Amino acid sequence: MFEPGYTSEKTDAGPLVVMTDINRVITAGTAARMRIGLSREGRPVEAWYFPGTSRERALVIGGVHGSELSSTEVADALIRQLREQEKPYYSVIVIPCLFPDNAARAGMQPQQLGSVKNIGRYTHAAATDPNRQMPTPGHAFDAATGLDHIGRSIEWENQLLLDLISRFRPSRIASLHAIRNTGYGGIYADPRTDHLGLALGYASDSSLAVDMARHAQLAGANVKGNKLEARPTALYYKDPAPVLPGQWQARNMTGSALRGGRGSGVSLGTWGTTAIAWESDSTRNRDAMRVLTIEFPGARRPDDYTNASDMALCNQQVLAFAGALYHIFLGPYYTEKPPFELVS
Repeated sequence: MFEPGYTSEKTDAGPLVVMTDINRVITAGTAARMRIGLSREGRPVEAWYFPGTSRERALVIGGVHGSELSSTEVADALIRQLREQEKPYYSVIVIPCLFPDNAARAGMQPQQLGSVKNIGRYTHAAATDPNRQMPTPGHAFDAATGLDHIGRSIEWENQLLLDLISRFRPSRIASLHAIRNTGYGGIYADPRTDHLGLALGYASDSSLAVDMARHAQLAGANVKGNKLEARPTALYYKDPAPVLPGQWQARNMTGSALRGGRGSGVSLGTWGTTAIAWESDSTRNRDAMRVLTIEFPGARRPDDYTNASDMALCNQQVLAFAGALYHIFLGPYYTEKPPFELVS
């Protein structure tokens, strides 16, 4: 899938590593700017690797929906913090923008960001929602077919992501998004299950998300969806409630209401939080990963606002969410250890 070799290209922001073997990046033990592949239109899909103080690994993804440019701002702010501050507990790869072609299209009409036109959210008029293209829960990604749970072709950028996950094997993932209804801004957790869909326990997943939301709120973020002043929750308002350990966990298989079922399918949250144990090649099996979804309140970046106060508020929230990722998500909190519950 990737180019042979391990080379470096000079860029304005420093060397850009072309990655074929993630283990060589990790063994080097230093921060590295990588290219995990090229987009459909030939743009680099870039990522940053930062070593941590432990052997635990995390992944942070921005720009899954190209129309949600605030998510890429949060990822970029996190990268700056990781470059300038102390090593985190988790070693981490940060992908600022998974779908750079879609983001470029959205950026050409910044006045439409957050509107119902959703410019840049979908690759083309008949495309499946990028966050509904994951493999069947409990099964590894099959690069030979490149098909999702429903049998549709997974977009190339998502295939790059799935290949990276299989190589890097993070135990937790943060997926950065934006939401039009700012009353649902917040940080949410998908419940983890075994390969059969039986719940493993939600307490530590919820605690991690709520602790991150509290940290972000103290720094000025809108996390109204977490209901911190009433009854704190890490459950996204459209998702089914978590069940007791050992019970079958229902999943939300419907996202956006699109014609032809294009908004339906398996999300990264559902696929990632389901353990894989079916594969004859045991190296393809894995534990359930902890997957959090951050919904930034609004799709615009600070510079997309013309009013100085709106710009300042947006920038404050970008830094607040990035700070929650750096201090809590990448910190030594609720670490994933068998049997999947907290060791903090």
